[in-house]
Amino acid sequence: MDNAARTPSARSRSARWIPAVVVPAAVVAAGIVVPSMAANAEVVLPDKTPQQVLELAASSAGASFSGTVEQTSDLGLPDVSSFQGQGGAGDATSDALELLTGSHTAEVFVDGTDKQRVQVVEDLAERDVVRDGDSVWTWDSESKEASHLTLPDTSGTEVPTALPDGTAVPQTPAELASALLSAVEPTTTVTATDNVKVAGRTAYQVVLTPDDPATLVGSATLTVDSETGVPLKVVVAAKGQADPAVSVGFTSVDFSAPSSDVFAFTPPAGADVTEVPAPTGDDARAHDADGEAPEKTVLGSGWSTIVGIAPSAADAGASAPTGDAADDSSALLDQVLTPVDGGKVLQTSLVSVFVGDDGHVWAGAVDADALQAVVAAQ
Repeated sequence: MDNAARTPSARSRSARWIPAVVVPAAVVAAGIVVPSMAANAEVVLPDKTPQQVLELAASSAGASFSGTVEQTSDLGLPDVSSFQGQGGAGDATSDALELLTGSHTAEVFVDGTDKQRVQVVEDLAERDVVRDGDSVWTWDSESKEASHLTLPDTSGTEVPTALPDGTAVPQTPAELASALLSAVEPTTTVTATDNVKVAGRTAYQVVLTPDDPATLVGSATLTVDSETGVPLKVVVAAKGQADPAVSVGFTSVDFSAPSSDVFAFTPPAGADVTEVPAPTGDDARAHDADGEAPEKTVLGSGWSTIVGIAPSAADAGASAPTGDAADDSSALLDQVLTPVDGGKVLQTSLVSVFVGDDGHVWAGAVDADALQAVVAAQ
């Protein structure tokens, strides 16, 4: 079995970074998240203040559960389904962008703070990210690629969110809610709203409204299980858009501990396995094939935070892809990126992304003009 280190080009990595930057970094790190969820008049729960609901959610860290999570995205991006299944860099790029469009379903298993599994089954293909203590595996049945990472320190470290090719996987409500809770600050108005039922569970809701005119975020709702405090649904809404921009929520959930067998992973016979060195940067969740965490820059704070990711040393030395895969990737990027001075920009209803000619990727929940102005001032 070959242990081959893969070094994708800077351009293809930038494309794969789009969902990784847009959803967790630009949307979540900025503290975003709201759906129009019908209230149920029959859901009567003890009164809690908005702060008490947030404290209940924070107290759920370390809970055990399993269930089915559905993620839907509507950011005004073009349909990329025609690029699916073409292979090569084009396929990786379309996979990355497809996470920001349409609907995706994942099976999620969590047992405490150091055992997690996210399993995505689509079109008869299976993709997994599995963590058991300090051991993390990723698996893609379509490409028959697996990667293994041994975490240097399991304390406070979450499972990586990337597949073997660098493509992000759907996140769980708990992941989004954790970032949301850490971002609550004076620029946010938090109010309680009607109780609801999600996946058969009674739940509290709080609405977060940004007091920041620069952000594209309209408001946000965090839905929290009334008994366990585990976040059941997190939905992102953009200003001026009727439908939710991003929604992540359970359709079914079980709060008993999953079997330990769920977190045991052995690569199937014939799998192409890559042993990934432990990440050397501060962020153990975002790392390259050589184990190097990309350098991040954070500009501003709150809802209009802008996050920048610098190209790695591997990117700098990588040659540009050639052939049909490169053509597919280029054509897809041309659909979503608009050429501007110094690079290309992606404008969605919720976030903007600027891909610089130097390989830097910048993203924030602000409009494209504001994003470019901040980047140009650096």
